[in-house]
Amino acid sequence: MNIRSLLSSDIDFALDLTMAEGWTSTRSDFEELLLFNPNGCFIAEIGSEPMGMVCSISYGPFGFVGNLIVRPEYRGEGRGFGLMESAMHYLQSRGTSVVMLDAVSKAVSLYERLGFEIVCRSLRLAGTVKPKSSPRMHQMDEKFLKQVLSLDQKLFGGDRSLFLKKSLEKHPDLSLVCEGDNELVGFMMGSRRHGHVRLAPWAVSESPGFAQEMLPAFAEKAGSTTIRLGVLENNENAVRLLEDHGFHEQSHSWRMVKGVSPDAVHLSDGIYAIGSPMRG
Repeated sequence: MNIRSLLSSDIDFALDLTMAEGWTSTRSDFEELLLFNPNGCFIAEIGSEPMGMVCSISYGPFGFVGNLIVRPEYRGEGRGFGLMESAMHYLQSRGTSVVMLDAVSKAVSLYERLGFEIVCRSLRLAGTVKPKSSPRMHQMDEKFLKQVLSLDQKLFGGDRSLFLKKSLEKHPDLSLVCEGDNELVGFMMGSRRHGHVRLAPWAVSESPGFAQEMLPAFAEKAGSTTIRLGVLENNENAVRLLEDHGFHEQSHSWRMVKGVSPDAVHLSDGIYAIGSPMRG
């Protein structure tokens, strides 16, 4: 088995793998990963035939691994382990000492053998929300961008500016900010997917009351379609708010970590929706 860097010419293969798993990755998801970390995604081949992939992303001291998929006919042969080693070596070369991921249940044992430990469930929720405008909510534009990036850095802990700027560029109608007393207290970004709107990410710096106003205002922009998002179960305020609005769990994975104990992982209560399982 040969492992090499994933190239833009491999994106069709990557999309075929994710589609077969029932995931909703898009071409732009992979294009942005390659822009952010050009050498962080890998393809496994036997001869000239691609048979698996993995992606990794470094935010400096911490990073994420995701999209670990091996074609079914090659599973159970240690191929995934080899791909993970390549991703982990890449992150180590970037000085990344803490690595997180969202694992489907059937892959947890593989990650545990690599030294990962479970932190909490990472929930995938869906629902429809009664729309309601709010005077605090505004369309995101360039004048808000500096504050948005600063707030995201504070709450998330890493620089996601490339991803946020790309999302604003592609989906300005679903990019909103919330203002408190003359300062930005939250933002939401969405994208239209296959029959639904994905809300990702959603960050709130102040009290849960602001989040209560933000969700119906986002629904007004999304229209009558279903809203889907991911949220970590340890964010009790976010989970409670979403349940109050009728959101239900569609599935879950397991947030896992290597490099620190699960109790030491900083998971901000201000992150009401993750960016993605791959990006955190």
